[in-house]
Amino acid sequence: MRRKKRPVRRLKNNVSLRSTAEKRVERYRLGMNEGYEEGLKAGIESYDSYFEGTSIIIPSHNEVESVKACIEGIMDHTDLPYEIIVIDNGSSDGIEHYLRQLDGQVRYRILAKSAGFTGAANKGLMMAKGTTILLLNNGMRPTENWLDNLLICLNSDAGIGMVGPVSIGLTGKQKMEFHYVDLEDMHELARLNNASDSSKWHQTERLASRCLLFRRELLEKVGFLDEGCQESPFEAEDYGLRVRLQGYSLVYARDAYIHAERNDEELAEYNARESEAFESKHYFMNKWSGLDEKFLDREGTDFERQAKLPEWEAGIRPKLGESVFYPQQMVVKGFGETIYWIEDSVRRPIHGLWEQPVKRVSQLDLCRWPIGEPIEVDVVISRKGSLCCGDSNELQNGSIYISENGSSFYLENGKKRIIMSRLAADGWGLQTGHKEKLSEAELRMIPDGLPLIAPITLRQAL
Repeated sequence: MRRKKRPVRRLKNNVSLRSTAEKRVERYRLGMNEGYEEGLKAGIESYDSYFEGTSIIIPSHNEVESVKACIEGIMDHTDLPYEIIVIDNGSSDGIEHYLRQLDGQVRYRILAKSAGFTGAANKGLMMAKGTTILLLNNGMRPTENWLDNLLICLNSDAGIGMVGPVSIGLTGKQKMEFHYVDLEDMHELARLNNASDSSKWHQTERLASRCLLFRRELLEKVGFLDEGCQESPFEAEDYGLRVRLQGYSLVYARDAYIHAERNDEELAEYNARESEAFESKHYFMNKWSGLDEKFLDREGTDFERQAKLPEWEAGIRPKLGESVFYPQQMVVKGFGETIYWIEDSVRRPIHGLWEQPVKRVSQLDLCRWPIGEPIEVDVVISRKGSLCCGDSNELQNGSIYISENGSSFYLENGKKRIIMSRLAADGWGLQTGHKEKLSEAELRMIPDGLPLIAPITLRQAL
């Protein structure tokens, strides 16, 4: 039987081939664009989505072996949901190679140059996705029930702002003497100690930065660490005061023992940064020089009771967080280009060319103020010009009044707000305003407002 000849398939001409190829490229381009748009949309939608767990942030600098031991300890002794974020300050010890080998188990960022503990911690805070956040020194060695007990303590009272553990390697009230010969012995003693026990929870005035646990809501209220405090213990002391200023308490849990490894390299590096430590201490002391303990009374301070807020402001105050301790009638910006006028606790985008000083704040600070209607630059200039410019026989909003003992007060909406320090005055540009001395009797006639604190120092875009 003779086979039938198959019809010869003729090649398409070049025009036809080119047309087919162009169609394929176009389909690919459309598919890629659609995929990009869907991915971008999903990314935006999930940007503010968090998981029910703890973001553990570990700063490092040429401490790869210590970081390894810390991460292994977390993995061995933590059953609750968590993520690990390592922020490295430009190390040369091969830590990036090690972190890459963990194959996605750890999120990390390698900085081009050192940002210090505070700067690295702030980078980690930006990346954190947990509903609770823990700052952890890489020299800490987790133990059985360490995170469980810290979380139980934190969640026992909405008024608790931050919780820390105890350890033989910590100082002050968090120092707990444990005598052991090796890590195996230490873990056994820690296991016996770390049975949840609320009678072992105690309030304190300060917590060590080596292990700090807090809720995401606290970060949103208080903001980032102050990068003017680069060295321990001042970064933690500063943050603790800001937390207490919000009415929260600090607690250390003696049912959460964690081993603190002695790190000779870290100690040597700290000693080499003696000048930075001095600068941090000087900055901290200047920032809080006018602090009065009454501002830190959790039960409702005299100054807060006297600083009765208008009904509209009382409604949004819980959302304003630390911003209530900032002045009004200010021009600010975040890391974007938009400049805002702050008035009545609302930020209004300024339309037009603003050529006067602008105070840069973090995005966390900026976004606490609800956004309002745009305002023309000429209106802002007029309103700023009207401050301090009225009948000289009357008290003027925007003026600085100085008491007989040298304390300075900023008059805002008919209330006097004590300026916590020279750093606060300089930070908000108040040092150039109209100044006038008043007697104690005259000052007592003016209702009290909330104190004014210095804005945090930013050394990176946050």
